[in-house]
Amino acid sequence: MAGSGDLLPSQLAGRSGGGMAKKPKSIKLSNGTWLLIVTLSSVASFYAGMGIAMNVASAHSKVACNLDQHQHQPRQSRNCDCEGTCLSAMAGDGKNGDLAKKLDDYFQSQCKLKIDEAIKGAQTRMGEAALPPSSSNKRFGRSMQHFVTGLASVNRKDMFQKYDFGVPMDPGAEREDILMLYDSKRAMPNSIDVVKEAENDGVIPHISAADATENCDVMKVLYIKNPDRSLRQCYALVGGQYEGYHLQKWMRLVGEGSKGKIEKSAPLRVTGRMTKSSGYDELLYPKPNHLAMHRKIMITYYTNYDFVRKELEKKLRQIAINNLVVVVTVNQGQAELLMNFVCSSRAKGFDLKNLIVFPSDDFSREIAEGLGLATFYNQQLMAAIPSQEAERYGDSTFALIMMAKVICVQLVVDLGYDVLFQDVDMVWLKDPRLYFESGSAGDFDVFFQDDGNRQERYTPYSANSGFYFIRNNERSKLLFRQMLTSGDLIFACRSHQQILIQLLAEHNSLSGLRVKVLSRDNDEFPSGFHYHMRKDFMKKLISGKTEPYIFHMCWTLNKDDKLKYMSQMGFWYVHDSCFPNKKASEISGDSMIGHCCSAEPLFECHYKDKASIKSCSSSPAKDGRGISWW
Repeated sequence: MAGSGDLLPSQLAGRSGGGMAKKPKSIKLSNGTWLLIVTLSSVASFYAGMGIAMNVASAHSKVACNLDQHQHQPRQSRNCDCEGTCLSAMAGDGKNGDLAKKLDDYFQSQCKLKIDEAIKGAQTRMGEAALPPSSSNKRFGRSMQHFVTGLASVNRKDMFQKYDFGVPMDPGAEREDILMLYDSKRAMPNSIDVVKEAENDGVIPHISAADATENCDVMKVLYIKNPDRSLRQCYALVGGQYEGYHLQKWMRLVGEGSKGKIEKSAPLRVTGRMTKSSGYDELLYPKPNHLAMHRKIMITYYTNYDFVRKELEKKLRQIAINNLVVVVTVNQGQAELLMNFVCSSRAKGFDLKNLIVFPSDDFSREIAEGLGLATFYNQQLMAAIPSQEAERYGDSTFALIMMAKVICVQLVVDLGYDVLFQDVDMVWLKDPRLYFESGSAGDFDVFFQDDGNRQERYTPYSANSGFYFIRNNERSKLLFRQMLTSGDLIFACRSHQQILIQLLAEHNSLSGLRVKVLSRDNDEFPSGFHYHMRKDFMKKLISGKTEPYIFHMCWTLNKDDKLKYMSQMGFWYVHDSCFPNKKASEISGDSMIGHCCSAEPLFECHYKDKASIKSCSSSPAKDGRGISWW
């Protein structure tokens, strides 16, 4: 089979009982050859019938039929009596029928019988490939061939390696296949054997991604997974309609919103894509207070837009490097985390010249400027953003801070700059700017850290909104303009992450926005998911067997826990004398960096059951079981 040299071992094993079975030789007969055989057999049988009929007529013409002269020959008289009947049978008199036609039918049937016997013999000797496929063997009947004529399977890992779809590839891909559907023979691979298998009943051909797509002018990709195997899931591909770019989801659902549940006796009905397999709808609709809050922020934004844009452009022009700006948003409650990021970056020698901080209050502005960072603070724009840190992920303060992040990024993107946005609860271990500026990053418009969460509301990208890179173009500008106008949903859902992911999917379809999620199963961009869920990775990190670009301490309930986890991982560089909640003016010394920043990580144990660069077995446990991580 063409392209089998590119197949993975699992693909080869999927063919003919696990081995590369030798295909039987086939007799290659074209459609024209078969038509000629049938035509010649028809002509031959017709003339054979006519010849026999004429011979019968000639024989009867030589027999004397005078009964008066041949009274003594009763048999001849009987033959003579037959002449009229035979001749009328040849000519056809409506009573005896047409002898020539009957003879023709007879010879046609005999000829077909002999041909069928010969063909069956050939099949027995040389295998089923001796025959051209019959239309009755087609996988898809005429009623479906307007949109699907054949299919093939391709290993999922092979396909993801051939085409980077941007979504993270989860483990086990090398053991699973995807299904390719073709709308015509012209779209199928070049291999004649593959085409036969693809469009006819029998084994589904298993081929490489390169072969499967070699003749595809257009390829449409649909991600499908049943999140709950107890549910019986069906797929309906509808041809013959206007083309659609959204997936309709029907469920046997009763109730609405948080009261929704699956009832198998209920009729199927349309549901939202954020409805979980349990029937619970995770989409929270904005209430009047959410609408009012968003309206107030938007009025302030558009009222001050021209002034803000003009002043911000001056700042960005001074700091941008290769058209790239690093954007950070911070309030008073997160000031220590900003300080730690700067201190750890200085300790590793990273230049933060092109980083700009958007503080939401004077306190954090003074801290950022004391650390030597560029800032942009507009009091009117940030008036609605609280100064205190969120008590937990997803509370109302958290949602307002998320809105501040959206505004800041949108302003910088709108001015034409590439953006690396990040939260302050992280450290750089290598310079991530180099990754995105290199050609190895790939040709994408936006890159996002993999959140690690595979809940249904985060499908299909599971993008983390605390670390991402934006290449400036019309597609990315459109994305963040629409994100800006989604504040009511951000407030209702108390996070901008799931709203952003839905807009990523929408704009991937609408404008062809190229989205790349940096998979959690690679080592370059780890996060709190790895800290809490991937002990194997954390051991590699601690032993120095892997060197990622960053570590983002998300997946953590609040700021206090973040500080403790970072401290026992060797990610903390701020002296205790500089926090908590000390104003810049209260920090002694001429240089905040010199007074507050340590050149070495300030290690301290807090929990024995959490990852740490040294054993913390004598410390208390954070979780219930209390087993030492070491």
